[in-house]
Formats: sequence, C-alpha cells, structure tokens
Amino acid sequence: MLLHLNHMAMKVRYLLLLIPIALAILLPMLLSAHPDDLPHSTPAAEGVQQQAVINLVDSLLNIPGCDIHHLMVVRHGKVIAEMHPAPFRAEDSHTVYSVSKTLTALAVGIAIDENRLRLDDRVMTFFYDKMPDIISDDMAAMTVRDLLMMTSGVESDGSLCAQSTDWTRDWLAKSCVDKPGTRFRYDSMCTFMLSAILQRVTGHTLLEYLQEKLFTPMNITQAEWEKSPDGICTGGWGLRTQTEALAKIGVLILNNGNWNGQQLVSADYVKQACAPLINTESDTESGMAYGYCMWNTSWQGVGNVSMARGQYGQSVMIFPEQDLVVVVLGVIVDNNYVTSRLKNLLLPGITAGKLETDKQLQQKLDSLCAHAMIEFPTGKPTGKPVNGKRLEMHPNDMGLTWMMIDGDTLRLARENKPTEAFPMGYHEWRYGNLKGFPPYSFSALNRMKDLNHDFVAATAYAWKSPSVLEVRIHYVNWVSASTYIFDFDKQELLFRNDYPGYQPNRIDFDIK
Repeated sequence: MLLHLNHMAMKVRYLLLLIPIALAILLPMLLSAHPDDLPHSTPAAEGVQQQAVINLVDSLLNIPGCDIHHLMVVRHGKVIAEMHPAPFRAEDSHTVYSVSKTLTALAVGIAIDENRLRLDDRVMTFFYDKMPDIISDDMAAMTVRDLLMMTSGVESDGSLCAQSTDWTRDWLAKSCVDKPGTRFRYDSMCTFMLSAILQRVTGHTLLEYLQEKLFTPMNITQAEWEKSPDGICTGGWGLRTQTEALAKIGVLILNNGNWNGQQLVSADYVKQACAPLINTESDTESGMAYGYCMWNTSWQGVGNVSMARGQYGQSVMIFPEQDLVVVVLGVIVDNNYVTSRLKNLLLPGITAGKLETDKQLQQKLDSLCAHAMIEFPTGKPTGKPVNGKRLEMHPNDMGLTWMMIDGDTLRLARENKPTEAFPMGYHEWRYGNLKGFPPYSFSALNRMKDLNHDFVAATAYAWKSPSVLEVRIHYVNWVSASTYIFDFDKQELLFRNDYPGYQPNRIDFDIK
C-alpha cells in the first residue's frame, strides 16, 4: 500500500512538473488564436440580401491589380460574411497604416473621460522640456483638438521621422503656415504628438493604455505598435492587429463607445469624433470631411458614413443607419474602389427585417469565402536545372548578395543579415518563419521598432518558361509581398515589392 501511495505521489509530482512546460507551449498558441468573439449569423437572418454579399465578395476578388487580404461584414453586431483569401488566415495580424489614428483618437477620448487632459489644452504645455527657444503665437495656441482634426497649422513634412531621433522636439520647432484650427492639413505627425501627450499624462505608452482601457475589456489579444527612436508609439501609423479586432472597434464606434453594456469611451466624444467637423479640401469629389481622426461622408439613400482609413486600402467603414460595419484589408490601388463597390453592390441589399434564407445562395457565399485565394504564379513546375547553384548578385540597392534555388526552397542572403529560407509550393502556398523584417513602405528612423520577429512568409513558384522562374512571397501577418523573377538565360533578376507605384529593380547575377 505504501509503495502504491509513493508511486502515485511521484506521478502527481511528475504531472505538476509538466504543467509549466505545457503552459509555456500552449499559452502563446492561445494568445495568438483567432478570438472569434463576435457572434456569427447569415446575411438573410440579419436582413441583408445574400446575392448582394456574393456580388460584393466576387467584385472585391476581381479588382484589377489589387490583393484583398481580409474582409469582415458585421450587421447588428453579428458577422454575416468573412473572407481571408489564402495564404492569409483569420488569425493573422495585419498592419493597418493610418487606421491606427482612429484608435489613438479613442485613447484620447478615454483620457479626457478620466480628466487627464482636455480638448482645449495647449500642446506646448505638455512639453516644457522640449520647447524651442522661440515659440510663435500660433504654435503656442495649438490645442489637442487641433491635432485630432489635422488643423495644427504645421505643414506636413514626411522626412522628419526618417531623419530625427527626437520627433517631438523637432516637430515643435517647426513653424505654422496656417492659424491652428482653420485649415485641414493631413499629417501623421499630429497623431504621433497625441501619442506623446498620452504617454506624458498617463505614464504609459499608447499601446499599454489601450490594452488596459480598451483591448482587455474587448478581448483584443493581438496588438503591436511601432515606436519612435525614443520609445513613443507612432500613433498615426504602426498598429498591427487582427481583422476581428478592427471589426470590434467598428462596433464600439457604431454603439457610441459602448461595448456589451460597458461605456468604454464617452458617447459624446465618439459622436463628435465621427462628425464632419472640417472639410478636407483634398477629396471634394467624394464630399469627405474629417472629425477626430475619422473620415466622414454622406451617401444619398445611405446617410452618414464614418471611416477609419489607411494606406493601400485599409478600411473600417461604419454605417450607423444600417447598423453595419465593414472591414477591408489588403493592398489596394485606391480606397474608392472599395467604397464604390460597397455603395453600389452591398448597400442596396440592406433591408429592415429578416429575409428568408436561400440555401443554395448561402452555400455559394460560404464556398466563395472559404475557397478565396490570391493567384499563384502561372507556369510549369519544372524548368532549367539550376538546383543548388549559387547566384552571385551584382551590387544592388536591395543589399542582396546571393540567392539559391535549393530543391523546393528559395534561399537568399543580404548584407550583414541572416540567410533567409522560403519553402516554396507549386500551386500551393507554403509557410515559413521569417528571421528578419518584411518589406515596408513607410520610411522612419528605427522603423518597425518594438514589433516582434514573428513574421510568416507564404511562398509559391512557377516556371513561366524553361529559363524564367517566378517566385512570389506574401508576408501573411504583415501586409506586403515580394516577387522575384529569375531569367537564367539573361542571368538577370527582376525584383519588386508589391505596393502600388513601386518601381521594380533589375539585378544582374552570375551563376556559380
């Protein structure tokens, strides 16, 4: 009996030892899992014509020269359509560019609710240690409200954050070209300054503050934010999070700051943020106005529309009169492509009551979303025998030193960086971890600072001819993609990052 008890005790101790190991393995998986908090329904059950949603999805997948990475449509707080074209997945985070601004504005609203600052507070009063020797009357008069509305009076200077190590000090030293509060001048540095103010008044970074006040109550478990060289969240860009997190933020705004009965941001502030406070003058054709880091317009027959918008088509669109939120992420030439399709295809299918479900149409929609995929390179699975041969790159701006086709793996080396290996699939996307950072269109000193090195690449290839190989890499939990086209007869590489307007690079190489 004693031996049996001792044996049981040893088993218990062994199991207890395993618990920390199991948690170490499972906890990161749990934290990175797609929360799937929002309830799911069908378009018909929420009063949306199924064919209208099918038309929207089909149209978005066929926008010329664009890649849709994620789509989520939410009606009455329920997900009625969701699409993540392969190789993108529901659990993947995505960089959202200037959609970040809207979350910064929400953090400002929370800080105002907590009496940590006011809309009429003068910006200079937060930075006594960074003031220039001479302060103009206009700069002294600039307020928090001016930063929120992009009416600081300071002319935008895209080079500042690419050169300066102290963005706050150098921005405050700039002169005003307009009287603050009078003219809209879109400037991401305005939102960075809001982040800097929040860090001063709360003692926490913008991300830490949002995690406590917004993300934790809303069960948003994945969020990262780039930082400036001196450790301030960039504010106007740099957020990386999941599609559903953005849908939740859209629902929060739709409900005037209320989340499941909890008022996380005051209703008055959210209503003001979504109001058309100033004409933008830069998008008069669409009649766009601006509130607190939110775009606003009005569509005939639809009513007011509020939008959080980011470069290359990142969008959270909120339709109060239709109780509708739509999130679209990807690489898109023009935001208007998406808004026109919503306006002309989806919105006419919105009704007041429930509709009868057509099972065949629902199956068609489900299949369309489930099997959506970004196109593979086209061609054949085999070509010229170059396996294992080292391609020595001539001097180039990309810093590439050599590349190699090693079986079903593309290997490449850059100056002073670890060798990268990309598993490749023919007519399939193969996933691999990236040791460094993916391509990024935003130039800033120490860019991508404080983002974790957990980037994933999905790669596919095809031989376009016996001597020409195309390899396409999508960085699935980021935003960008890269394409390499090798011409082994000419011994030339054509390389491009797949951003609109990006100019390809041609690099000669020697086959060793």
